[in-house]
Amino acid sequence: MKQRFPILITLFFFVFSVVDIWWEYSQGQNLQHLGFEFFICFIAALWSLYLWSSWIKTDKLLIKEKNSYLELNAEYQSWREKNKKTLQDMHSVITGQFDSWELTPAERDVALLLLKGLSFKDVAELRGSAEKTIRQHALKIYQKSGLPGRTELFAFFFEDLFLAKETL
Repeated sequence: MKQRFPILITLFFFVFSVVDIWWEYSQGQNLQHLGFEFFICFIAALWSLYLWSSWIKTDKLLIKEKNSYLELNAEYQSWREKNKKTLQDMHSVITGQFDSWELTPAERDVALLLLKGLSFKDVAELRGSAEKTIRQHALKIYQKSGLPGRTELFAFFFEDLFLAKETL
């Protein structure tokens, strides 16, 4: 209803204008004035129709997008459930490696978020930290791991996932 309010207001003014034009015509108002009011009334009607059709299209698009999201989310949840053991094992391997690198809790958190593909800015926003602080954590992670950067950090854990199974 909230999104239809501007349309209702415009339609109200349209109806009010039509009644006003009719009343002024019956009172003998000059045609130039009535023509101007009719023009304004006509524009209001066109604008109302445009808004109405735009909102209908937007509503249909939102419903379509929501259904698409629900389908993808259901597929994602199914995939997660099917691969729950593998995901838990991967998490254990990654956190075990973090243990061997002796990462602090903050560095672990930053490393996991970097592995998820988030930018320094996004990690900073999520953690409520300054971007500079996140960059410093990342540098410590790279120093402790002996890896030169984010790409190598990702590759350290995931490169073998993309190899053909004959090479494993």
